[in-house]
Amino acid sequence: MTTSSITTARDASSTIGRSLQSLNFVDERIVVVDSASTDLTAQIAEQCGARVLTLPWRGYGQQKNAAADVARGQWLLYIDADEEVTPALARAISKALASNTANDSHRSIYWLRIVTIFLGRPLKHLYGHNPRLMRKNAARWTPANVHEQVVRLNTNNSPPVKLGDPDTVLITEPLIHYSHHTIRSYLDKMHRYTALDAEYMARGGRHRSGRRVQPRWWLPYYLAARQLFKLLFYRRGILDGYAGVIWCLLSAYYEWEMGKKYKKMTKPQ
Repeated sequence: MTTSSITTARDASSTIGRSLQSLNFVDERIVVVDSASTDLTAQIAEQCGARVLTLPWRGYGQQKNAAADVARGQWLLYIDADEEVTPALARAISKALASNTANDSHRSIYWLRIVTIFLGRPLKHLYGHNPRLMRKNAARWTPANVHEQVVRLNTNNSPPVKLGDPDTVLITEPLIHYSHHTIRSYLDKMHRYTALDAEYMARGGRHRSGRRVQPRWWLPYYLAARQLFKLLFYRRGILDGYAGVIWCLLSAYYEWEMGKKYKKMTKPQ
C-alpha cells in the first residue's frame, strides 16, 4: 500500500516544516502552494523533500482535488500546514493500512481525531473528527472555497461522507492542530472565512452543515446561540478552561457574522 500526503498552504513558512517532518512515514508528500504566497513556503517544502505544486487559488476543495489527481499513492492523507501527525498516529495509520486486506477492502475512508491547540492550550473536549485518509479511487472533496466536505466517487449526487457510514472507520490517536496564538489572529482569519461561507449560503440556500436557511432577521442570532450552546455545554467546552470558553464564544461570533453577511448578500436591491 503506497500513501501520498497532501497539504495546501499559503504563507505557511512558520509551520510547513514541522508538518512535513511529521509525515516522513508516507511514500510521497505533496504540497499545493497558492500562487499568491509571498513567503518561503515552497522553498521549505522542497527542502523537506516534498513535491510542490504551485497553483492559483481556486478554493480548498479544488486545490486538494488537483493534488489528488496527480498523486502516486493508492491512499491519500490530507494534512494541513498547521497540523502535526503524532508518532502514535503515524503508527496507527501504518497499521490500519497494512491490515486493510481484501477482507477489509470495504473500509475506504478513515476519520482522524483532531485536537486543537488554542492560545497555547489543548482543547481536550472540543476535539473534532474529519475524514482525512482515503483510497485515491474512493472519494474527492466538494469544490467549496472553505469548509469543503468529502463525497464518494462514481455515485450520482452523493451526500457528504459521514462517520458511521459502512465504508468509514475512526482512528483515535490524535492529530494535533496548532491553531491561533492570539485572538487577533483568529479574528483576522474569521473575517475572511465568514465571507466565503456566506457566499456559499447565498448560492445554495444551505448552511455549511447542510441545513436549509432563509434570510430571516433572527437567523444570525439563532446560529450564534445554537453554536454557543452546542460547544459550551453539549460538547463540554466549558471544561477546557478559559481557552475553551473563548473558543466557544468566538465560534458563536463566527456564526453571527456569517449570518449577517448572508443576509446582506441576499437582501433585495
